[in-house]
Amino acid sequence: MKKLWILGLALCCAAWAGAQSREVLLSRTLTAWGLGEPGTGARPPLKAVGSIETGQPAEGAGAIPGAKVARLKDAYFDAGLTQLQAQGNEITVYLRVRDPKGAWGTALFAKRGGHEMVQFNLFSVDLPGTPGQDIGFELHTETGFAMVSFPVSAIDPTAWHDLAGVYDGKRVRLLCDGRVMAQQAWRGGNITQNSEPVLIGGETEHGKPVRFFTGEMEEAAVWPSALSDAELALVMRKEAIVPGPEIVERYSSPIHYRPAAGRLADTIPFYWKGDYHIFYLRALDKVPWEHIVSEDLVHWQELPTALRSDGAKDGPDGLHMFTGSVSEHDGTFHIWYTGWNPENKQGREKISHATSPDLTQWTKHPEDGFFGDGVHYDNSDFRDPFVFWNEAEKKFWMVVCARDAKTKHPVQGVLKSEDDVHWTQSEPLKLDPPLGEGTPECPDVFKIGDMWHLIHSPSAGTTDMRYAAEVGGPYKVAETGSIDTPILYAAKRMFDGKRHVISGWIRDLGGEHDSGDMQWGGDQSVPREVYAGPNGMLYFKPVPEAVAVFDKTVSTLEKAVSLADGKDPLHLNTPDNYMLDCNVMMEVKAVLELHLRQGDNKDSGYHLILRPAKHEAEINGTKFKYPRPLTIDTAQPVKIQAFVLGSIIECFINDAYAFSCRAYDYRKGAVSVAVSGGNATVNSLTIKVPSKENGA
Repeated sequence: MKKLWILGLALCCAAWAGAQSREVLLSRTLTAWGLGEPGTGARPPLKAVGSIETGQPAEGAGAIPGAKVARLKDAYFDAGLTQLQAQGNEITVYLRVRDPKGAWGTALFAKRGGHEMVQFNLFSVDLPGTPGQDIGFELHTETGFAMVSFPVSAIDPTAWHDLAGVYDGKRVRLLCDGRVMAQQAWRGGNITQNSEPVLIGGETEHGKPVRFFTGEMEEAAVWPSALSDAELALVMRKEAIVPGPEIVERYSSPIHYRPAAGRLADTIPFYWKGDYHIFYLRALDKVPWEHIVSEDLVHWQELPTALRSDGAKDGPDGLHMFTGSVSEHDGTFHIWYTGWNPENKQGREKISHATSPDLTQWTKHPEDGFFGDGVHYDNSDFRDPFVFWNEAEKKFWMVVCARDAKTKHPVQGVLKSEDDVHWTQSEPLKLDPPLGEGTPECPDVFKIGDMWHLIHSPSAGTTDMRYAAEVGGPYKVAETGSIDTPILYAAKRMFDGKRHVISGWIRDLGGEHDSGDMQWGGDQSVPREVYAGPNGMLYFKPVPEAVAVFDKTVSTLEKAVSLADGKDPLHLNTPDNYMLDCNVMMEVKAVLELHLRQGDNKDSGYHLILRPAKHEAEINGTKFKYPRPLTIDTAQPVKIQAFVLGSIIECFINDAYAFSCRAYDYRKGAVSVAVSGGNATVNSLTIKVPSKENGA
């Protein structure tokens, strides 16, 4: 009897706790509002901006009987709360909302100022890659920008919905009405802090409220923790949370370096006495210069941070340490870098100096820094110094991203020095044709044989190449202007005494989807050898050290396979991650299609397309297409090499042309080769992976 009494008491207590749980949960929030009656239950009080009617009865599908709601028309609530900060690496954001017209496409609930400073943001917008509007949740942490979303077409667009965005330090989830609609694994890190206001029905873009809501809202809340599924079910008045799509575990590539936190952005390569040094900008708050070193371009050791933000908040080093270069003179190593801070009244960008006796411990010399002189170069877009020794003049040259002082047109500025410390601003490089409006970021000038080459990123889209007979120019555009697709950016190179080796970054895409917007930074690309082609061209091929990692053959053709228009394609099953080597003879009129990670749907996966007759190739997926001009000599076998590793695909044609893409949406599938418009013969096709000895 006593046991039954205890059991009954426990059940009664559990029922009482369940009845009180939602109220208890709301009492644990950082902040919460009953939006239908904001004057009585809101903490802190809300300021109504625009047309808002409160105390209105809830109507429509999913309405709670007797509930009071707010009706907004191109309006928002301003909670202020610029100091509200969700500290640490957990947060839950909740909103009960309805768009009676089913239009969506506006802000919902945010504390943001832009992708690099968003603390949290529930929003609706028409994202590329899905039909119609989408609902999304985004935040920014020490490790970068994360976003998950789902199409509005997956729900009743005119009904009431409970939305929740949750980050628990390991994953980001978006829930609707008790169902996980989207989720992704995340690299962790504390949530980025900002001084933007909390807006309900709006969001800020660099301090300006935008994208106001029209519709109805009932409740909003923020917790400084990741609510459990049981707690989320109580908040959403559901019996349980329905699990969402499977999370794809992050693949650790054996040949692509990436920091554990943040993203690898602009690389600054430097070779010294057998070691390949990569200094890089780390995409974190207050961007620092990080430093890694390798003997083989595959295995990287992390060294102490080289440069970090310091000094006055409004000083040149008070915010970001942006791109520059490393050089050596008389036993001293020099970094010339960009101190970037819009709060600095002297100028947003200052070219600054640091030295080291050992490439590891760096000392800044603020007295050596300078701005555009106003005579040659404007004091804006004055950054990214690249230093090299000009043997003909017996002087150091510094090439900088700049704007002409008079015309304000973007140029590649030139400065000269005898000691790598004191600089004289001079006339810019001659460029034929001149640059467009894009600023010429991350310049690199070097000589191969009798030809000078300029690599830079003048459009914030691609890394481009030019060539000239003289160091001062004129630099002409090569037949193939870009060194890769827009997925590779800000590439620069170093010389090890025998070869030039280039390094750049494979950019992340927002939300880790193929349709996401392009982010600043990502993973280091496969290091590539750079060598001269005809007519000022530069060719690129993966360094043999990276190729050698893939030393175990898992699949290969036993004999050559002939393909023709209309004939079944060659099909080969593969592991999820691998390196492919393929050798093909093809007619000039033929179009060759190499399909990677292809599923049952022939359009799925990623596709490298060669069109010799059009002097073109492209890599594409269902959400993107990156065509580039090139020349293929079909009198010779065509060599194709592809690294298919996690979310990265890097392809090389004839050890000359690179085609890279992100591969988030399809993580597995077969290889197939097809041809149209002519004939082709696949002489060989081999799939390799790293052996266990290589750490596979």
